[in-house]
Amino acid sequence: MFQKIKFYDGQELEGWQPFLKELCKDNAKGIFLLVGEETPFDYKHLQPLLKKMDICVWGGIFPEVIYNGSQYKQGVVGCAFQSPVSVEVIKDLSKFKGDLSDDFILKNTQTLLIFNDGRVDSTPLLIETLYEKNFKEMVFFGGGVGSLINIDQPSLFTEDDFFAGGAIIVAVEDSISVGVNHGWQPISEPAIASSVDKTILRSINWEPAFEYYKRIVEQDAGIKLTANSFLDVAKSYPLGMLKYDAEIILRVPLNVGEENSIVLGGEMPENSMLVVMKGYPDKLIAAAGKAAEQAKIAFESKMKISPGKALIVDCLTRALFLEDRFNDELKIIANKAGSNVFLFGCLSLGEIASTGDKYIELHNKTVVVAMEE
Repeated sequence: MFQKIKFYDGQELEGWQPFLKELCKDNAKGIFLLVGEETPFDYKHLQPLLKKMDICVWGGIFPEVIYNGSQYKQGVVGCAFQSPVSVEVIKDLSKFKGDLSDDFILKNTQTLLIFNDGRVDSTPLLIETLYEKNFKEMVFFGGGVGSLINIDQPSLFTEDDFFAGGAIIVAVEDSISVGVNHGWQPISEPAIASSVDKTILRSINWEPAFEYYKRIVEQDAGIKLTANSFLDVAKSYPLGMLKYDAEIILRVPLNVGEENSIVLGGEMPENSMLVVMKGYPDKLIAAAGKAAEQAKIAFESKMKISPGKALIVDCLTRALFLEDRFNDELKIIANKAGSNVFLFGCLSLGEIASTGDKYIELHNKTVVVAMEE
């Protein structure tokens, strides 16, 4: 899929031109740019360079980027595609009603890359629409873009625009294999999300959501949970939605809302069966290794060769939870991927994945690894 992956520290505008020129060499079919949030990114000055390239260019601003297995808050990872690509832009997901044309899907599309504004609620409708358009056998991979330090700044761009609140979908005539895992452990009995309005969880088992959650967490942690201490404590206790195949899809509790509701980092369907989860660093790190193993086994089974690159989309909240041990997560991915596999990617605000044989899911607090040649 990627014929070339390069890194630029992004400090000087003059450095962008040789960086982009190098990515365009060898008849590249498209350029994907992952920009760390502390990079001095001046789109108005950069756009003329992008326009001159005569090639599809798109990208996003992320809390951190990953290159050669290391993290960077400042810097740009540039990925040049060797296979044909087609880019579809949705400028405003809040107005998206499922009216998506499939004209951008190439004849031999095997992979759909999806990068969305991580602060917009309508992503589930987008991925449902894609799934229902008979793209079920394609592999979906992507995540949420967004900056923590420049919240009001747009976070998605193409050669034509720099915008917020939308999504970029890229159809690629090439294959990847995906592994997904999170490692968080359930600590409560299943309960019903009895009242939900998209990302507002109002009640659990018909009890105000915060009161239910508070009781479980206080019993486990041995502390008093208040609205003021919520974010600090909740980073260790996500909520998990139980799926029919025993998979658990996580949601991040962000804060306490009106009437003791809980504001989540992603939509939750009403009447979901949910459990309160807990994080143990060793288990999260081991799960990242399992995601890499899963992707590698699937790739080798399908392609009959070893992978050469691993694209990682890892949730920012995992890094915040693991702190200094997040480096161990990247190390175990590198170890399980193999010494000849080049690691790159980003920390995201939500993760999108399917393996080509399952429904597409929007994840939180999860690591997704894609292997390719």
